[in-house]
This record gives sequence, structure tokens and C-alpha cells, in this order.
Amino acid sequence: MSRLADMGTIRGTNIGGVFLIEPFIRPSLFDQFNTSTVAELPVDEWTFSAALGKAEARRQLEEHWDTFVTRDHLEEMAEYGINWIRIPIGYWAFNLTADEPFVDGQIPYVERLLGWAQEIGLKVELDLHGAPGSQNGYDNSGHRVSPQWLYSRINVDRTLDALRQMTQLAIEWSDVVYGIQILNEPSRWKWPVSQILEFYNEAYDLVRGMTDDVFFMVHDTFLGPNDWGQLVSANWTDALMDTHIYQMFDNYIITLSESAHIDMVATMAENVTRFDRTSIGVVVGEFSAATHDCTRYINGFGRGSRWDGSLEGVGHPLCPLATCTCTGDYGGDYTQFSASYRAFLSRYVDAQLGIYDELAGWFYWNFRTESAPEWDYLLGVQQGWFPKFPRTAEPLVSKEEPEVSDIGSASPAPPSARRLRRAALALGAAALLAVVV
Repeated sequence: MSRLADMGTIRGTNIGGVFLIEPFIRPSLFDQFNTSTVAELPVDEWTFSAALGKAEARRQLEEHWDTFVTRDHLEEMAEYGINWIRIPIGYWAFNLTADEPFVDGQIPYVERLLGWAQEIGLKVELDLHGAPGSQNGYDNSGHRVSPQWLYSRINVDRTLDALRQMTQLAIEWSDVVYGIQILNEPSRWKWPVSQILEFYNEAYDLVRGMTDDVFFMVHDTFLGPNDWGQLVSANWTDALMDTHIYQMFDNYIITLSESAHIDMVATMAENVTRFDRTSIGVVVGEFSAATHDCTRYINGFGRGSRWDGSLEGVGHPLCPLATCTCTGDYGGDYTQFSASYRAFLSRYVDAQLGIYDELAGWFYWNFRTESAPEWDYLLGVQQGWFPKFPRTAEPLVSKEEPEVSDIGSASPAPPSARRLRRAALALGAAALLAVVV
């Protein structure tokens, strides 16, 4: 029997904004820039790295990778009842060309995170979050630009190469990695669904040609559940459909009252729960406690909000209140939240979990932020609007001798296959990679 059988409910968090930075998760990385025009401001990891240059970008990002997520964060989440984490990674961690401004070097930190997950007992989903040319044009792809991904076979081949290396990483950490998401949020508005399915099938053949021992996970491209059949193939095994459910990126939904937002949870999830799960399960890979878009940079660096009417193209405030300001309950300081708003957040989260727990499970976005309270899982539990569950994560036994991390350690251990491959990926040393793969 597959080890994936009878897994129980996934209760996870996203480790977002670490190995692919997003302005709203860590705005301090972007607030450092002072340019003469808004057009020159970095808005994503591509322009962030280009503005700083590779040496300084590497220095700042290595500090970020080293400190923004820690073992203590993972242990705390496990104590609160989290049993999975989803780790978004950009393609450039695996496949970077000299003409791109990105910097690589993420993999040793990813492996350190996998080691912590192993020690704590968390299962892991590896998520290819950004593809060459951008699969959706959002900053969460690493490059906020008109999407070019599927226009180039070179882009597709590079995406598959990154996925191959990610799958190899999953195989080497098979006691920890239980899922691979082949690509986050490819845009059905840019390319026909049939072309996206072609990529999905290529990716399936690649992953299953290497391992049968992970969930094969695909995103729904924001199609409604009634149309998900266009995105799956009958021969897939151990597959999960990933859907992201948010209530703040729509001009109509932003106008709803608190009670209407809670009612909307069931409306938005109704067809999700009806999807035929005999061949493919459903996981809500992203959701949050937010029902407004006041969060700084949530619509992208330098952009405003629908809530107060400052978002380009909106023209007037859309919030359901007499005064639409991004302060108090709708600001970035949770200490200013009223008791009634905190109670609403709790009811809204409970309404979502009541449905998502009946699916394959869920991953909250995000595990933490700098100043986006409704998007911060750890803060939500600490402040009482996200519930705790009994701890189910149990420490796993390593399949190889313990090794001392080469990150921040003065006592290096003898090189293992994992460590040799880690060096090969970081240095781009194809010859060394061939020795250990």
C-alpha cells in the first residue's frame, strides 16, 4: 500500500515569502529603496535583485533565508497542531542563467528546513512557485511582468528541469517530503487551459518517472470546481487539486458585510466539496483571515486598495462602511483591533476550517509576516482568532547518520550524498552532481 494512503487531514501553513520574497510579507526588504520615480521602485524579487546587484542582493537574501523562518517557528506550529508545511521556491534556486538578476543559493537553507521538519515530525510539500518568464505576471512568481512562460519552449524546458531537481530533492528527503506542487497559479487568462494541461501531463510523466511516493499536486488555475475536469488526466495516481480561496481580490466581495463574508465561505466552497474525490483529492493550498485589501502591498508594491479606493482603476472606496480607511481594525497594527473585530476573525476562520477539514486539508497563507496580522498564522493563534489543535506531528527517524549543518556552523561534518549534491546545486557543478545522483 502507498504510504500516501490514509494520511489523515492535512493541517498546514505556507512558508511563503522566504525563498521567493513578496513585498507584503516582508515590506522592510522593499522599504529600503528611495528612487526618484515610482516606476524605478523594485516590486518583486527580480527587480529587488537588479536594483541591489548580485553581491548585495545575495548578502541581504542570505540573511533573510537564515533568519525569517527558524526551527522555533516550526516547533511552535507543531505544538499548535500543524502537521504539514508548504515551501514555495522559485525556479532560479535550481536553474539560473547568467543574464537573470536573481541569485541562487537557497537549497542549503531549504534542506536545513527539511532537517528541522524531520526532527519535529512535520510533513512537507515542495512548491515550484515561480517559472521562467512568469506563469502569471504576479510578484508571487518572482517577476511582476506580462507573463511569457508558455510562449517559449525554452521556458517550459527550464521549468521541467527545475521540477526534476525539486523531485530529486524530494527523493533524497523521502521521509519528509510527501508532496510536490508542480507550479503555483499558472494563468488561465493568458493561455488556454488545454495548453496548461499539456504541461501538467509532461510534469506528471517527469515526476512519476522518478517516484511514485509523493502526492502530485496541481493548481486549479482559478477555474471553478465544475471545470476542474479540464485540468486532470484519468491516469494520474495520488494526485491533489490545489485551490486558493480568498475574499479580498474582487471588487464585489470587498463590499460585503462581515456576516456576508462568513456566508460566502460556504458559497465559495460548495462546488469544491462536490468535486469527485475518487481519483483526485482537494486541498485548499492558500487561504487567510483577511476580508479586506488594506494590507500594505497586498495588491503589489506601490499599489493601493479597493477598500479605500486608492487602487488604480477603482475610482472610489468599496468598503461596506460609512468611512473607508485603512486604520484601526483594517490597519497593520493588531493591537488596535477591537474586540468585535477579533471575534469576527475567529468566526471567519472557524467557518473556513469547518469546510476545509472535510477535504484533504489546508495550508494557511502565511506562517508569519512582518505587519499583516490577518495573514499571520502564528500571530493568529497567539491572539486567539486561529484555533489550536492536538499535536499530531511526531519526530521522524533519520535514514542516515546525523550531520552537522554547514550553515552557521564552525564544525563541518564529513560530506554525505545530500551535502555533496547541495554543494553541486549551489555551485552549478554538473560533474559533481553526476557523481551523487
